Amino acid sequence: MSKISLINKALTLVGANPITNINDSANNARIVNRVYEISLKSILSECKWNFATKRRLLSLSTDTLEWDYTNEAYVYARPADVIRIFGANDNNAIWREEGNYVISDTSGLGIIYVYYLDEPTRYTSSFTEALIDKLCSDIAFMIINSKSMAQGFLKKYNEVSLAKATAENSQIGVQQTLRDDAWSLAKSGNESINA
Repeated sequence: MSKISLINKALTLVGANPITNINDSANNARIVNRVYEISLKSILSECKWNFATKRRLLSLSTDTLEWDYTNEAYVYARPADVIRIFGANDNNAIWREEGNYVISDTSGLGIIYVYYLDEPTRYTSSFTEALIDKLCSDIAFMIINSKSMAQGFLKKYNEVSLAKATAENSQIGVQQTLRDDAWSLAKSGNESINA
C-alpha cells in the first residue's frame, strides 16, 4: 500500500474526499500533511516493531557536558532517526538518553531501536490498519468536525487495531524475553540482594 492509498483510506473512512498528493493546497491534504508524521511517530513509539528496528554502534559525541555523574565516562551522539531505544549491546551497561545524547558507563555502546520509517510498503498489514485508525482519530475532528467519530477511532485504535498489530509483531521469530533482575531472582531464592 502506498502512502497516498493509506491516507485516502483514512479520509474515506471519516467521510472525507481523497487527495492526490499530500502537498496539495486542498484542505484535506493540508490537514493530513500537518498530522501524518506526528501520527506515524506516535504509533512507531508504541512497540519494538520488527520491520522498523535497527542496531547501531554509537559514535562518541564531540560535545562535552558541563558536569557529569560518577561513571558517566562516555557521551554518545543519539542517532537522528531514533524513535525509541529498546536496549543495548551490553546487558550490564548503564545508559540513559539525555537530549541528543546517550550517556553511559560503557565503551563501544550499541543500541537497538525503532527508527522513523516512512515507507508503507514495508509495514505489516496489521500495523497499516492501526496507523489508518490512528490517522482517522487524528483527522476526524479537523476535517468533518466530529468529536464522537474521532473518539470512536481512537478507542478502536487503542483497544483493537494496535493490540492486534503488537500481538502479531510479537509472534514473529524467536520470542524475546526480559532478563530476570536481582529482585526477581532473590524472590525465588536464586540470588541475594546486597543492600
